[in-house]
Amino acid sequence: MSSQDAAARLRGLSLPLVLGSSSKYRAQILRDHGISFSVQVPDIDEKAITTHPDDRAQSDPAALVLKIAHAKADRLLVQETTAKSPPAQQTDSHPSSDAVQNPPHLLVCCDQVTVFDGQIREKPVDREECRRYLRSYSTTKPAETYSSVVVVNTATKQRAEGVDIAKQYFHPVPDAVIEQLIEKGDVMYCCGGFLIDDDLIVPYLAERVGETDSIIGLPLQLLASLVAKVC
Repeated sequence: MSSQDAAARLRGLSLPLVLGSSSKYRAQILRDHGISFSVQVPDIDEKAITTHPDDRAQSDPAALVLKIAHAKADRLLVQETTAKSPPAQQTDSHPSSDAVQNPPHLLVCCDQVTVFDGQIREKPVDREECRRYLRSYSTTKPAETYSSVVVVNTATKQRAEGVDIAKQYFHPVPDAVIEQLIEKGDVMYCCGGFLIDDDLIVPYLAERVGETDSIIGLPLQLLASLVAKVC
């Protein structure tokens, strides 16, 4: 199934799609493919979640992104339940307006990390770390993205999960371009400190193994297959 086929399936859903993410890049993937959706943002501390008892950076990347995506889904389901709950003094049998505004839907939560040379990389903590990340990609080693997707059918409570792994190789990125990317700012909000659809970095992209939408953060083929499991 191609990304185009996946998008066609997602455009024909019988339940509304809710993207549980604040990522403008994931939202843009859905918009670019004509997929209708709304957005809810989970209130969680991602940095507090780990799969390694001593060092979060040593976590298994696939297990980590799945755990975070599930935590986002769990939190949003709680937030929805809280929003639907009528005030304590309400005793009539009519549903609250909040309940009416939250019909059954497909909740989609995601997470992503980049792995380079065996080390997990998340969003750069500062400009210097982003600079170090971008310079390091000027080797023969790829940046590997681990993108998790969790889909919950809120009508049936069925849940499906998956992780897609993609690889991006780079040509050496000149320091002047690195500084432009950092000054522009978008790379500071991307795990691994790079954004493959930024015009500044496009000339320095080499071989890609996997789908573009996966590297950006929302693998459509995986999403479509998970939706099929819960619908």
